[in-house]
Amino acid sequence: MSYFTKQIGFTSKLNPVATTVLIALSTTQFTVNAQEQKQEQEAKKNAEIEVMEVTSTKRTTSLMETGQAISAFSHNTMEQIGLDGAEDLMLFTPALSITSNKVSIRGIGRPNNALGSDPGVGIYTDGVYNTENGVFDYCNMCDVERIEVLRGPQGTLYGRNAVGGAINIISKQPDEELGGFIKAELGSHNLQTFQGQVTGRLSESISAIATLSSSDRDGFQENLYNGELFDAEDRLYGSMTIKGEWSEDWVSSLRYMGHKRSGTPDNGYTLEPYKTTTSGGALPGMFPSANAVNHFDGYLGTNPAVKDDSLVNMDRSPSLSSKSSRIIFTNTLTFDDLDLKYTLGLYDYDYRTQTDADQGVADSMRIDVGRNVAHSLGMPNLDAFGLAGVPLYVASDMFYNVQQSGESTSHEIQLISDYEGNLNFIAGAYYYNSTESQYSDYVETGFGLMQGDIINTITGGAINTGLIADLVISSTIPGVPPGTPVLGLPPMSLYQYYATLANLGAGLPGMAPYEVATDYENGGYLYYGQNDLETTAMAVYGQVEYDVTQDIKVTAGIRYSDDEKTGSDDIFAYLSTPKTQHEVGDSWDKVTWRLQADWDIDSTSHLYGYAATGYRSGGFNLGAATVKDVAKVAPEELMAYEVGYKKVLFGGLANLSTAAYYYDYTDLQVMSTITEGGFTTVGFNNAAEASVTGAEVELMAMVTDDTQIMMSYSITNAEYDNYESIDSSACAILANGDSSKDACQVQDLSGNKLNLAPESKFSIAATQYFDIGNNGHLSATIAYSYVGEQYSRAFNLEQWDKIESNSRTDIRVNWRSPAYNWNVDLWVKNLADERNVIHMGVPSTVTRLSTGEISQPLTWGISAAYNFGI
Repeated sequence: MSYFTKQIGFTSKLNPVATTVLIALSTTQFTVNAQEQKQEQEAKKNAEIEVMEVTSTKRTTSLMETGQAISAFSHNTMEQIGLDGAEDLMLFTPALSITSNKVSIRGIGRPNNALGSDPGVGIYTDGVYNTENGVFDYCNMCDVERIEVLRGPQGTLYGRNAVGGAINIISKQPDEELGGFIKAELGSHNLQTFQGQVTGRLSESISAIATLSSSDRDGFQENLYNGELFDAEDRLYGSMTIKGEWSEDWVSSLRYMGHKRSGTPDNGYTLEPYKTTTSGGALPGMFPSANAVNHFDGYLGTNPAVKDDSLVNMDRSPSLSSKSSRIIFTNTLTFDDLDLKYTLGLYDYDYRTQTDADQGVADSMRIDVGRNVAHSLGMPNLDAFGLAGVPLYVASDMFYNVQQSGESTSHEIQLISDYEGNLNFIAGAYYYNSTESQYSDYVETGFGLMQGDIINTITGGAINTGLIADLVISSTIPGVPPGTPVLGLPPMSLYQYYATLANLGAGLPGMAPYEVATDYENGGYLYYGQNDLETTAMAVYGQVEYDVTQDIKVTAGIRYSDDEKTGSDDIFAYLSTPKTQHEVGDSWDKVTWRLQADWDIDSTSHLYGYAATGYRSGGFNLGAATVKDVAKVAPEELMAYEVGYKKVLFGGLANLSTAAYYYDYTDLQVMSTITEGGFTTVGFNNAAEASVTGAEVELMAMVTDDTQIMMSYSITNAEYDNYESIDSSACAILANGDSSKDACQVQDLSGNKLNLAPESKFSIAATQYFDIGNNGHLSATIAYSYVGEQYSRAFNLEQWDKIESNSRTDIRVNWRSPAYNWNVDLWVKNLADERNVIHMGVPSTVTRLSTGEISQPLTWGISAAYNFGI
């Protein structure tokens, strides 16, 4: 008998027919379906593999008998395939897409990150809702017992913002016996991770579990300017759960989670050549529809990321600081066949970051003022001031700041029956309140908006607030002493001078107003926006389950939701939007329902089908650079139909799950862009109609006694059926070129793909177990994943919005000591070292460059853990 058979309790081998069928299945479309071995203590006792249990229905049910499309990953499975973060979860889950700030399932996710918008996928930690997808990367899943990804609307039991699905993170619970682990991990890019966990009983009725994790890693992005590494991480995480079993009928728990992150993040990935020639703008040195000088006009250097995407060259280092804390309290009372459960969630966070917005080195900027002025006046052959072709050797800098903070409170009370008869129910009430503050700005210092030290430096200290003529003449013409006045112009910044020329040309003499950014090196604001939002949501719901026969069950659920939002913003955009303040508020309510039938065809086969509605509340677009009223979006409504079939094959050696679905959307909330006066901000509106059809297959099987495979496949066709919009970014950037003559016209986007909805996804992980006798237990896993092409915006432009298909291959080797107290892993991720674009934004109106996210490069490491108390 093989090692794996001995460990998990199998006593039979696949016959040739079964093997042939499984190999045939492996060539078609599959998805991982998580059926796991028990904890290793039980495995050593030759216990059989038990079917994984999930809590997606607010009850504990067998995964293979639950009428939902669910991908569930236990702690053992996550270790086996190396699932330790958001990118891994995305690769191994059908129809799931995750970027740094967006989560999408079957094409339904968060279109807009501005305050006033909501996610389309609910993320729940131990039953408590939150909007932060950074929770996937707190500590490599160090204290996570299981992750459940629920695909499809979860409007009845989960409520707000689960129109596309829900992700449940279930934490490890305290054990009564003393146990835990100590783990160290070292790897490429100077990875250093140290973790520890201890659990056990504190008294007769109280047990606890505590986890501490520290992880540091050097960056993936090298700055040629000073050799510094960006995209680095420094994380500290701790959690503790105290569980009280006061009696057989009364259990409560209190959990705390705290996370801090610092270090030097990436500055975004810009993979295009710099645009070093600028003309046609309203003001000299600007592109058409821009409100700032293109800092790459006449730039001496090139973008190193064109040849090597891991390189940048900039004179300002990005910075990041974030922290969050979470408290979850649950209290469950049992009255005969009824459970009364109360859950309290408290959450607060603070996030701050700064990046180099001009993405260059100021000393390499060579802006030709004479040529730019001539172009602005519509006379390209004019030798303005005798300076055409003579670059202005001045330094400048522009940076982008984001500060966000918030806190939320939620209460949920549930009454759950467990009657022996045909009828059972779940009833509940929910309350949620959050307050959030979001601030962002673009600030320019030096050449450009503001006078100050840089001008004093350039003019040799001759003036403190130099005339624009002094600046131009004295800094560019040989033989002219610094500070020598040539033209009798009033003191003004270069931007003000440009604005004066433009206004004179329009018959409106004067200077464009600007605001001094005294908190940021005495620079000037190109844009700032302070947004504040309060959200209150309440709901009541109920679900009835009735056993029509021993094998057929029907479920009917209904939920009433009420959402209220009040918000305000304070914005300014140079040359575009004067200081403007908005206040906005609204409320929405909706009844959602679910009707489902489940049929246990036999002891190994389960068939289900449902019709359900989903709902996402309306919202606002706070922070847009406009004097108009804040844009509102209507609530999003979904009608969904799904059928699924689950089958346990070959006497329990394989689990197969399939699902097919159709979504009909009304008023789908969609992100666009708004460009006014040269500054682009996010737009937010509704698409009249959209539809999604798709299918998913999942498989987990023992091909032989020593070989296990896990597969996944999904196909998604997510389209706008009725949607018209103007592409404001294309209008601002392409309207004067040949590539988009109709860019400023209303476009019919019917038939275009929804955002972050890859048409196909595939993954496979094969694990081979080796019998090495008394030397312990050895296994090797190779995993491959593929993500098809997708789009980041509704306009589906090939050059801006298309995200090409990509794949990744990982390898992991695991050794465990004979007593299971030592565990050693060797792993390699992204074996081909291919960095793929995950998301790319529209080009800036200032530089005409796009900035986005790319996947991690090849990484490798070794970890060793000592487990005690087993």
